[in-house]
Amino acid sequence: MEKVALFIIKLLKHPIILWGGDYRQVEAILRTKLSMDFRRSPSMFHASGKSDKTFVFQLFILLIFGLFIALGFTSIQNLMLGLTIGFTIMMVMLGSSVITEFSSVLFDHRDNQILLVRPISNRSLLLSRLLHIQVYIGFMAVALAIIPSIMIAYKHGVIAFIVYWIAVGLCAWITLLLTSFFYILLSKVVSGERFKDIISYFQIFMAILMFGGYQLMPRFMENDAIKNTTMDIHWWTYLIPPAWVAGFVDVFTTRTFSLEIIILAVLALVVSVGGAIFLVRNMSGSFENVLSEGAAEKVEVEKKVESKEKRRFKIYDLFCVSETEKSGWKFSMAITKRDRKFKQAVYPSIGMIIVLAVVMIKPDFSSFAATMQKLSDNKNFFFFLFCCFFGTTALTQLPYTDTPDGAWIFRALPIEKHGHILTGAIKAMLFKFLMPILVILFIVTMSIWGVEKLQGLLIGSMMIILINLYTIIFMKMALPFTQVRDMQQKSANMARMFLLMFLMGITIGLVYLSLMMNVWISVAICVVLFFAIINAFSQIRNKGYILS
Repeated sequence: MEKVALFIIKLLKHPIILWGGDYRQVEAILRTKLSMDFRRSPSMFHASGKSDKTFVFQLFILLIFGLFIALGFTSIQNLMLGLTIGFTIMMVMLGSSVITEFSSVLFDHRDNQILLVRPISNRSLLLSRLLHIQVYIGFMAVALAIIPSIMIAYKHGVIAFIVYWIAVGLCAWITLLLTSFFYILLSKVVSGERFKDIISYFQIFMAILMFGGYQLMPRFMENDAIKNTTMDIHWWTYLIPPAWVAGFVDVFTTRTFSLEIIILAVLALVVSVGGAIFLVRNMSGSFENVLSEGAAEKVEVEKKVESKEKRRFKIYDLFCVSETEKSGWKFSMAITKRDRKFKQAVYPSIGMIIVLAVVMIKPDFSSFAATMQKLSDNKNFFFFLFCCFFGTTALTQLPYTDTPDGAWIFRALPIEKHGHILTGAIKAMLFKFLMPILVILFIVTMSIWGVEKLQGLLIGSMMIILINLYTIIFMKMALPFTQVRDMQQKSANMARMFLLMFLMGITIGLVYLSLMMNVWISVAICVVLFFAIINAFSQIRNKGYILS
């Protein structure tokens, strides 16, 4: 794979010179980078700190995913529309990979002391990073396109097959150029730390978008209106990059040389070449500044912290039973506010609630009354109750951090019962993530079903809290932010997930029974659950913790 990548780079010698880079420098950097990468088996699917799921396995998964793109070509009659949808899926997947996996490659500052002091131009440095990423997303694009290309060859012939592969290369390169342009442009207008925050939120958005596409695209492509429609070219079509590449293939396949399709094909070529020239020649000047900022972490001091604390009225005083527990609350709130990887692990699961709501409820966006009529179905109430489950995802990430060495503070402080720190952190996570979901669900329940469903929602939410607390007890959760994130036990988390799903089924059954009971029986159940929750917190507080 490394030899194939270097052979392709040699074919790009003249384009590299055209773009403004020094070919010898670019090739030397790429040869070194690729040798290091393939020595340690790069992968987007690292698990438990091991590389057992390698880049080849990832390509195999993408190969299977390409089957769904190929099915789209067979189900959609209009070639231009099918190609546009197919290239859109490909660009989204490649773009999300650049954002989630390869942004660290583009702005890697670990080799600054070696490269920045050498007579290497900014253009060569930026171009070597772009081609380094292009190697990987190029292989990914090939994996996605193998099965669709066979379908293209079967339906439209050999010429269409060749042109399609050229378009796949253009698609991958345009995706990389647009993503890099966004990165570098953003780095010019925001500081280093703010830049990282924005990228983190963008990664979260892309994760939600990928999940939504996985759920909604098959349903979208099964629509008869999509299968039999034709794609009309409007002025805004020229602003859609997948349509450029689709037009490039359509020109050589259908041989309908209309002016609109020719313009789209020309845009694919012009943007691929001209965009690279503009990015490397005109925007590489700020690339070195981005790398320099990455080497020195900037800490932005928040202003008016005291005034914010006063406005919050110290909400933790209502929930915490000791000063140590309050410290655990404030400590976890502060860490989760700044830890980007924690946000990337937790926030997408909350965004998935919206996607699942659209999939399950299937709202009629053209009629608000029809949507409300669908919502009033009793099964949707239990679906809303199931959504509370996603509000406890933060608890699974609570023990993990990239800097576990900081746990020495727990040993140094004169604390007798370290469990208070954990219960304070648990209460903070439930308040921060579960409470907003519950408030929204209580409002929705009142608006749609009225007061009679509130007792079920109250019992269900208390059961969810109780289940998570006893799961923490049985799984022997460590203190907050004391475990290395790379050593996170995926199998244990998967077992915990299946256990919670099973217990959620029991919870929904209990809620269903409570809705048929007298209200005073429901009140008695709530009282029992309340004391059970207090007892669970007490067990966590009094448990001994080994501080290694």
